Amino acid sequence: MNRDQHIQEVKSATLLRFNDLWQQNFQANFGAMQRNPGVASLKDKFKNMPAIVIGAGPSLDKNIRHLGQAQGKAVLIASDAALKPLLANRIIPAFVACLDPQEDITKFFTGVTSRGMTLIAPSIIHPQVLDLWEGNVVFYSKFAPDIPTLVEMQRQVPHLGHLTPGGTVLSIAYDMAFQSGANPILFVGQDLSWPKRKTYTRESESAAEESIESTLKRQQENVVMETDINGEALPTLKSMSVSKQWFNWAFTTWKRQGPATIINCSEAGILTENCQILALSEAIYKYCQKKINVDWVLKKALKYKRR
Repeated sequence: MNRDQHIQEVKSATLLRFNDLWQQNFQANFGAMQRNPGVASLKDKFKNMPAIVIGAGPSLDKNIRHLGQAQGKAVLIASDAALKPLLANRIIPAFVACLDPQEDITKFFTGVTSRGMTLIAPSIIHPQVLDLWEGNVVFYSKFAPDIPTLVEMQRQVPHLGHLTPGGTVLSIAYDMAFQSGANPILFVGQDLSWPKRKTYTRESESAAEESIESTLKRQQENVVMETDINGEALPTLKSMSVSKQWFNWAFTTWKRQGPATIINCSEAGILTENCQILALSEAIYKYCQKKINVDWVLKKALKYKRR
């Protein structure tokens, strides 16, 4: 099966699985979307500030200890699955990004405080996530011009602005960082594959749910091989392989005013093209030395009403 067939297969499966749930969640969230700001409010607000996009891949275990050095010196944007590992290491991200509309992701927000953080939430997020979240919320529409349901939803809430999904929550986090003008944009925990026989960072809620052996067996029809930053072949899912292609597309075609330096600091995984490869400790030393006040920027940029 070639690349285009992989992409179409992933899109078709997503539409079949989620179309009804998208509509249910959207209707449940409609009032909250009218009362809270959209991602459009963040455009160019972090211009020339470094941002670190943090995933929950296995490589995060190696690098999480360095992220404390970037606290207050970079805009930290975590995936939902990375939130608990970060908090366990006393690292508080400014933003937590979501993409999945399913109730299952409430596990990432159960039993932790989210005060002082901002949730980047799709219009179709499961409403129970909003019930659990204690901090601020910024909504976005999923930009998918080939999916009529999502096009209609975006039309109903034009004030939100949109982010473009690429099959992984880190695509949303990257788009937000890109639109906000952040530079450079560093990736951490962005494996898109399963190195060292693990599927998630050890402190993630998903880490203990299934071994990689079980995952490979259950997903055998969806597993493909990709080449990592060291030239080694690693197993991954077709959906994650498609996400790698999405990032290559975004890195090479998106345009904005000002530079966009993209650096993969995961030190593992398959994101190797059209970006620099650098150890996280080196990138923090080079780019994250000046203090920045993200809270002050947010207070100026966002106007909140009660949810």
